[in-house]
Parts: sequence; C-alpha cells; structure tokens
Amino acid sequence: MQKQLTFKINLKSTLDVNVYLQLENKCQKLFSNDEIRFVGVINNMGNLIAGGFSKCVDLIETDEERRKLYMQMTLEISMRKDFDDTLGTINYITTNRSNVLMITIPLHDHVILISAKHTSTVEQIGSDVCALKFFESET
Repeated sequence: MQKQLTFKINLKSTLDVNVYLQLENKCQKLFSNDEIRFVGVINNMGNLIAGGFSKCVDLIETDEERRKLYMQMTLEISMRKDFDDTLGTINYITTNRSNVLMITIPLHDHVILISAKHTSTVEQIGSDVCALKFFESET
C-alpha cells in the first residue's frame, strides 16, 4: 500500500502535495497576464493555500486585512450557494471597484480569488482561468 503524502497549511487545511503543486503552478501561470495582481486559492476557513501576489504593489497592507478579505469572499460564495437549487450554480462573482477588479470563483470546497487592474476584462481573465483547467484538480 502506497503512503499518501500530505501538505499541511496553517494547521487548518490538508492537501495532497501533488494537488497543492498543481494549484500553485496554475496560479503562477495566470501572472503571465500583466493585468493580474493577485491569484489565490482560499480554503473554507479563509486561509490562502496556494498562489499569492505578483510583483505589483499590494493594495492591502496588513496580513489581518488580507485575511479579512479572504474570509469575506469565501463567506460570500458560501452564502450564495444556498440558492444553487433554484437559481443554478455560481460561475463567478465580480466586484468592480475604482482601483481593482476582483473575481471570485468557486472551486469545489475552495475559492479562487483574482485581483486585477480595474481596466481588466472579466472575459479575458475568465478565459485564462478556463484554459488552465483549474476545475480538473482533485481539491
């Protein structure tokens, strides 16, 4: 019997090492789009488990503020799933602010959070995400 390796993150989430590496690789590939500032996979506890910031300036300055944002986005997806039976499943949620475009995408029990320049288009970023086949991971 083969022993399965696991990767513990913040003692709250356990992922198979291969899945973690796949997610990390896909997040890094999205940075080839210069419009993208942040790509992260967040678990249901609001912990960043893969991805991070590009070389651009981070608009959110403290770890506490980042964590609050991650939890808020995760909660928003979770609450909206209550209506999946009647309205259909969520494809993505966008937040368009004067300084940033944020896209939140459900991924099994996790959330993909993307932050991009406010001039970005959801269609282009969505196309990039689909091309990387995030949804074929075993998360």
